[in-house]
Order: sequence, then structure tokens, then C-alpha cells
Amino acid sequence: MTNDDMIIREKVRKRLIQCRTDNQLTQAEIGRTIGKSTHAVASWEQGLSLPDIVTLYRLATYYEKTLEYMMGGDDDADR
Repeated sequence: MTNDDMIIREKVRKRLIQCRTDNQLTQAEIGRTIGKSTHAVASWEQGLSLPDIVTLYRLATYYEKTLEYMMGGDDDADR
């Protein structure tokens, strides 16, 4: 894994945690909402894996954020 890959993974990981906790949701609740397992959500939040682009889009839509924001872009990038 390249350094750039690690940076992106860390940014996505932090955004996923931030969005979920800001909305006072559990990993299980997010998993049910987007059709993924709690284990998958936990894996993303631990930085062990990344959601695929379709899943990241679903999460962005659910949280009313842009894909750019979910990947670590501007803090005020609401949809």
C-alpha cells in the first residue's frame, strides 16, 4: 500500500466515525441502513478496509454529505 493510499484510508476512516457519532448511531444501525454487516462498518472505521464507491456514495447520501467530504475534503461540504 502506498503512502497516498494510507492517507486516503485514514481520512475516510475518520469521516465515517465522525458522521456516525455526530448522528449518534451505532455501527449496527449504519450497517442495517446501507445493507452491510456490522463487521464491515467496524473494519472501515478501524482502517482495515474501505467501503466500495457505491457504498461510500450511499453513506454520503445518507449523511447528506458529498463524496469529496467523505474522502477528507472541506469540512463544510454538505449536500
